[in-house]
Amino acid sequence: MQIEQFVEITRDVINKPGFKGFQPTVCFPERKNIRALAGVPDSEDHELIALRWAEGLAGQGEEYLVAFRCSATEFKVVRFHEGSVEHQVHAAEA
Repeated sequence: MQIEQFVEITRDVINKPGFKGFQPTVCFPERKNIRALAGVPDSEDHELIALRWAEGLAGQGEEYLVAFRCSATEFKVVRFHEGSVEHQVHAAEA
């Protein structure tokens, strides 16, 4: 899955309940599985928590993408694929 595809999926998710309640989300394209991590307090570092959580769920060498809030108006997507890491920051509203 390309990172832009997951950005659009993430924006669709954000548009339903709103960005304030957006929780870290991981996508495993080969499994066709998306999961959210509930209960991460606003006071905690979402990036650190999301990356550790997703890494723990991923299989050895498995592609996965993680999205999480990085500011009051932006989210970050990180893609792990074939030993490389790609990341982008996007506005919550397109």
